[in-house]
Amino acid sequence: MQYWLQKKTNRMERLEDEVFKKHPEKLELLERQGFIRVTSESNHEPYKKRSRKPSIKKTVKKVAKKVTKKKK
Repeated sequence: MQYWLQKKTNRMERLEDEVFKKHPEKLELLERQGFIRVTSESNHEPYKKRSRKPSIKKTVKKVAKKVTKKKK
């Protein structure tokens, strides 16, 4: 579910993700009309994609690489 808010009129659009898959032009239309994607119906902060945390395995490799460089 995606929530889109038009600041001027405080109008909220609730759309399923499948709508955007079937009708990609809907996204352009909303943006042209001044809608911004918000976090939820009650939280009107702009939507932010969740950042992916690096895996523990990659972090361990980076640390091990730094340690071996310092020893040399």
